[in-house]
Amino acid sequence: MKILIVFYTRTGITRKAAEDMAELLKKHVDNVQMEELIDHKDRSGKIGYLAAAKDAMRKNETEIDEIKHHPKDFDMIILGTPVWAGTMAPALRTYLNSYRKDMHDVSFYCTHGGGGASKTFKGIKSILDLSPKATLSLRDKDVKEGKHSSELQEFIKTIIR
Repeated sequence: MKILIVFYTRTGITRKAAEDMAELLKKHVDNVQMEELIDHKDRSGKIGYLAAAKDAMRKNETEIDEIKHHPKDFDMIILGTPVWAGTMAPALRTYLNSYRKDMHDVSFYCTHGGGGASKTFKGIKSILDLSPKATLSLRDKDVKEGKHSSELQEFIKTIIR
């Protein structure tokens, strides 16, 4: 099985979750690749944070770097995003709208400060018109403190079944 973990991160938390997920997956799967989506818009600092929330609420897309791994070459795509204003980051929205026809077996994860996962997953599902094999909602604090391994393990068990 070939798995691609595609994610966007602004603060590094969603990347940390992806890296931890990849390490656990490699114990069960031969080929695990990661694709970090790079947003061309500067989303750093307080102004970047506010602009990010505004773009997310408006369901705006953004310009992202060219991808290195095409989703059609993988059996499973795991999509990750921080929750911004109750929805996905614009970089993931851009990716989904560009490659949705090339994905067939998907799972979703998100990182958040305190909620919005179900609405975020619903938004991803509506763009893809696919139901995920598994979903995972991780609190930022738990990822930062390394207290998310049991949730990751359950998520991975569902994926590799």
